[in-house]
Amino acid sequence: MKTLLRSLFVVLALFTASLALGALSPVKVTVFNSNGAVAFTGATDSNGSFATPSLAPGRYIVQFNSSNLQDDSYALVISAGTKKVVANAVSGQQFAGGGVAMRVSVGGGLNITGNVISATNADGSAKIMVWVPQMLGTNMPAHWAEKGSADEMTSRTRGIIHRYSLVKMQDHNDRGL
Repeated sequence: MKTLLRSLFVVLALFTASLALGALSPVKVTVFNSNGAVAFTGATDSNGSFATPSLAPGRYIVQFNSSNLQDDSYALVISAGTKKVVANAVSGQQFAGGGVAMRVSVGGGLNITGNVISATNADGSAKIMVWVPQMLGTNMPAHWAEKGSADEMTSRTRGIIHRYSLVKMQDHNDRGL
């Protein structure tokens, strides 16, 4: 009996943790080429991410559909190489029916990747989210951050040498003192 209760407690704790960490119901993803033919069909994972296989160069429309999204506001990003398309404060109701569509151009041999996250605060108001790209020399992947957060602010200045720092390095024989 104790083992059964412990197992039940562990399952309940994992379920609660997945909800707290923002696990998202799968969202259907359909990618259409410029002729309207389906180039990819899949779904987002529990983190809201998806990736297509390599695609032929051209313009594509990525459509998101779901009738299971419960929050009021979502943020989306799709990417093909260095080209990114971002949508913020998308209503959960827009995913039902016709869904949400975004257009992106794909270069040769590239795939389309994307992410959908909840952008709703605990009080039901919408969060403003920004897409923070992966920076060279770091292991942190591209990700969403709340506008004005420390993560978003530092992403703006990573890898930038400010004029004052450059002058300081020149004055001290490039030792950076």
